[in-house]
Amino acid sequence: MKTINYFSLVILLSLWTQLNAQQNDALSFNGTADYVQVINANSLNIVNNLTAEAWVQLDKVSGVNIVFSKAWCGNSQSGYTFSIADGKLRWSWNADGNCNYSSYIETNNIVFSGGECHHLAVVHTSTNVLLYVDGISVPYTIMQGGYSNIMQSTEPLRIGIYRGLSGNFMFYMNGKIDELKFWDVARTPQQISYSMSNTLIGNESNLVAYYDFDNLVSGSFITVPNKAIGTGSTLDAVSSSTAPLIVSSCAQLSSAHVEENALLIGNNKVNVYPNPTSGLVTIVFEKAVDNEIIQIVDMCGKKIKDIILSGVQKELDLSDLVQGIYYLKVGTSVGSSLKIIKD
Repeated sequence: MKTINYFSLVILLSLWTQLNAQQNDALSFNGTADYVQVINANSLNIVNNLTAEAWVQLDKVSGVNIVFSKAWCGNSQSGYTFSIADGKLRWSWNADGNCNYSSYIETNNIVFSGGECHHLAVVHTSTNVLLYVDGISVPYTIMQGGYSNIMQSTEPLRIGIYRGLSGNFMFYMNGKIDELKFWDVARTPQQISYSMSNTLIGNESNLVAYYDFDNLVSGSFITVPNKAIGTGSTLDAVSSSTAPLIVSSCAQLSSAHVEENALLIGNNKVNVYPNPTSGLVTIVFEKAVDNEIIQIVDMCGKKIKDIILSGVQKELDLSDLVQGIYYLKVGTSVGSSLKIIKD
């Protein structure tokens, strides 16, 4: 029978953040002339169940700082815009592209003071919107309009800038942006909390676009690779001729190799579904195993349960676990784990 050194596992999990913390790069926008743009693509026209998130640090709080926008009122192509207005987080969207009928929400409280660094996220569905600051859902007020789907805009995705009615650019970002991620699913609070402090591999389910801004080359018209494997270079971004500066990010992120849906153990692949789960999950091995020990541990490395599996498939009942993030360990592998989110 195969077994795991439990105490080694506890140490590994509890020290992941410290051992894998890394200094990441970010783009620093000057507030007057620089931005990044992604050409229009259907994959970014997410009409419902959209999640977007980023780390942001403002150098100037007053006025409007655009995080990203896929909108232009000039030709009735207003889709969505994520911004910070006088320190408050703002999300705006449009069902038909006509800016006369735009909807937008704004946090009740000021989120930013000068120099502060925050992880921001928005989860949009046709019947509700959630705003997150540092992994916590925050209250907001509907300033105009109401919940709806989002219009499929033909405008590019612009990062750090907004295209005004006359076609001129305005509301330049004055600050830093890092770890920009787009998903075509309404991510759960647990998922938002996890991705806030973890880099991605790029193969995560429903990941549409991922810009980590690492390993870029300074100069005009910087190419910013899209690290989401499913869409790849088709969603690469390009900077303006006056490009944002490449600087150290304010976000301390873990690069621990933790998969969300699949795990490779030697030459055997393990899949888990559904993930997230409300209770029942199915573990499927690509190749049959014999008396394989599987451990479920919590975020602190505490062992929750052992499961012994023979064959290729087994259903687990996790309904007795509280909501949160857990890790699945298989065999003696200590280099990687599979994350399970319990809703």
